[in-house]
Amino acid sequence: MKKMVYCFTICMAILLLSSPTLVHAQKDVSDLKETVIKQSEMIDMLMGKVKALEEKKYTDVGAMPSSLEQIAPKAAWAERMKIKGDFRYRHEIIDAEGRRHNTTQAERDSRDTVRNRQRIRARVALHAEINEDIDFIFQLATGSASPTGTNQTLDTFFESKNVYVDLAYVIWHPEEFFSVNTKGFEMYAGKMKNPFYSTADSEMIWDADVRPEGIAGTYTTKINCVELVGTVGGFWVDEQERDVDVNLWGLQGYFKAPVIAEGIKLVGGMTYYDYGAIQDHPIYTASGNSTHLKVLDPAVRYQLDYQILEGFTELHWDMFEMPWVVYGQFVGNMSTKDDDNGFQFGVKLNKCKKPGSWEFQYFYRRLEADAVLGALNDADFGGGGTDNKGHGLKAGYQLSKNTRLNSALLLARSGLEDYARKDHTVFQIDLNFKF
Repeated sequence: MKKMVYCFTICMAILLLSSPTLVHAQKDVSDLKETVIKQSEMIDMLMGKVKALEEKKYTDVGAMPSSLEQIAPKAAWAERMKIKGDFRYRHEIIDAEGRRHNTTQAERDSRDTVRNRQRIRARVALHAEINEDIDFIFQLATGSASPTGTNQTLDTFFESKNVYVDLAYVIWHPEEFFSVNTKGFEMYAGKMKNPFYSTADSEMIWDADVRPEGIAGTYTTKINCVELVGTVGGFWVDEQERDVDVNLWGLQGYFKAPVIAEGIKLVGGMTYYDYGAIQDHPIYTASGNSTHLKVLDPAVRYQLDYQILEGFTELHWDMFEMPWVVYGQFVGNMSTKDDDNGFQFGVKLNKCKKPGSWEFQYFYRRLEADAVLGALNDADFGGGGTDNKGHGLKAGYQLSKNTRLNSALLLARSGLEDYARKDHTVFQIDLNFKF
C-alpha cells in the first residue's frame, strides 16, 4: 500500500512539473529577476553620476561667479558705487546781550535779543570707484551759499529749502607710480573735505563745514612706532576778472607716537597758512577782522594780510576704562603785531560708539581780532568770527545704531575790549541720523 502511495505522489509531481502553467510561472520568475538586476544596475549608474556631480560642484566652487560684473556685466557699475548720508534736526537758542560803558540797565536790556529756532541739515554723498587708484566723491547738502553753514532754518511760510553742491572732488591714491612705491600718498582735486588735521575737532581756524577748493596732497608714513603725516595744499579763495586772485597756500606736518607707557599717545605738529593778495581785497564778511575804506572807494576792504602759524598738541590715554584727550592749540598772524594771536585748550572724555555710550568735551578759547581769517572759522562761537573769548561744553549720547543725541553750550563774549564787548550764549541740541 505504501508503495502505491509513493508511486502516486511521484507521478503527480512529474505531471505538475511538466504542466504548461508551471513552465510559465518559472519563466515569469526568471524575467522578474532579470528586471530587478537591470534596475539595480541603473540605480548604481545614477548614483555614480550624482556623486560625480557633487564632487565637481565642490572642486569648481572657486570658478563660480564672485562679482556683479561676472553675473551681469551691464550692471557692474553698481558694485563700484556707494551712497551714504546723514540728517540732523536741531533746536537752537541764541541769547545776545549788548553792553556799553556808561549805559543804564534799561538801555542794556533794550539791546538784548533771544532767538529760538528749529534747523535742519541733510546731506547725501556718492562715492564712486573710477579705478583701483582713483575715487570720486560728490555730496549735496542743504544750507546757503555761506562756506560755514549747511543749516536751513524752518521758517518763511514753509518755503522750499535750498540744496547746494557741498563736495565734488577726486582722490588719487596710487600704490605705485612709475615703479616708485607711493603707498600712503593721496592727492585731492576739486571742492573737498578739509585735508588739514584739526586738533580735537577745533574750529578756531576752520569751521567744520568749510570745503576748500583747489588741489591738496597728503603723505603718511611710519618709522618704527612713530606715524608721520605731511599735507600741502593750494586753494583758490576768490577769482577776479580785473584784479589779482586771492589764494591760499597751506603746509602742515605732525606726528603720532606712543610715550611713557603702552596706551598713551602724543600728537604734535605745526601748520602754516598764507593768504595771497587778501590785503586791500573787498571783504567777504568782516567777522571781527580789521577793515578800512579808501577814498572814493565804496568797498570795505581787509586792512591786513594773513600769514598764520599754528602749533598744536594732544595727549591721549585710557583711564577708568575710557579714552581721555587733553589738547592745546595756538595761532599767530605773522603779518601784524597787534591783535594777532589766539589759543584754545580743552579736554575730551570718552567716545560715542555703541548704543548707551557717551562723550563729553570742554574747551576755553581766546581769539584776537586778526589772528585768523574770521570769514572761515567757527560760525557759532561768540556770534562767529574772531575777537571773542569764552567757554564751550559739548556732550553726546548714542541712542541706538546710527542715531545720536548731541548738545552744545557756548558761553562767549565777542569784543575783547570792554567798550565793545557783547555776551553771546548759544545752546544747541541735535538729533543726528546716519545711513
